[in-house]
Amino acid sequence: MLLAIAIVAISTGAPFARWAAPAPPITIAALRVAMAAVLLLAAGWRELPALRAIPRRDRPFVVLSGLLLGIHFGSWIASLAFTSTAASVALVCTNPIFAALFGRVFLGDRVAGREIVGITIAAGGCAVLAGGDWQAGGDALIGDGLALIGAASAAGYLVVGRRLREAVPLLPYLGVVNAIAAIGLLAAALVLGADVTALPAHAYVASAGAAVVASFVGHSLLNRAVRITPTHLVALAILGEPIVSSLITWAVFGEQPPSHAVLGGAIVLAGIALGFVRRTRR
Repeated sequence: MLLAIAIVAISTGAPFARWAAPAPPITIAALRVAMAAVLLLAAGWRELPALRAIPRRDRPFVVLSGLLLGIHFGSWIASLAFTSTAASVALVCTNPIFAALFGRVFLGDRVAGREIVGITIAAGGCAVLAGGDWQAGGDALIGDGLALIGAASAAGYLVVGRRLREAVPLLPYLGVVNAIAAIGLLAAALVLGADVTALPAHAYVASAGAAVVASFVGHSLLNRAVRITPTHLVALAILGEPIVSSLITWAVFGEQPPSHAVLGGAIVLAGIALGFVRRTRR
């Protein structure tokens, strides 16, 4: 039950971003991570002194981790303005593929044979999505590219922060990296001429909803679920996010997923499930 609630909660991120339109995606992303940072730091305030345990040489990686998180949210939310929710969320769920590749290049991790098979299948799904968007015309391919940037930056965030998350309490760490992401996104918004203080009222409500429900509740429950549920089941359940997000967006906004997005997304998720969801040994 806890895991199911977590998946539904994180799946509200895309619908909330849809609701925030026509606010600029960069401001939606900035508001979401800024509000999430406040919530996370408030919830973990007792453990804030533990952040001093981060070695001085590792502190630049905390900043890099936050900047990558900002790129993830900025590019992924922007993708929703160009392509369907089904395509966007399916493509951003390819982050395990990028994490495996980055881990191999930067950390020397081994890429297993089944992961190579999963990557190949998921790449085929991406090709189906891109081919359908190409035939449909318009700017959908831009959205696909932005979603993949979101996946790659999320993977970079996870790879960079892997050692850091193990060394310090979770909530203060997440609060700090969300705050850094917010600063980066707010700076980008200023450069692009986007005014975060002059948005429609519903954009602030939607951004707050994403911060509370998707970021704070969803990801907090997901981290708790990992402690009491086998990891492979959690990883498999997370693949339900594109389905739930698409259903919510369809029900609320009448956005019916294109057939090629459904097919391509299913292939992508099948590849990830095959290659990256490992059954733990008893």
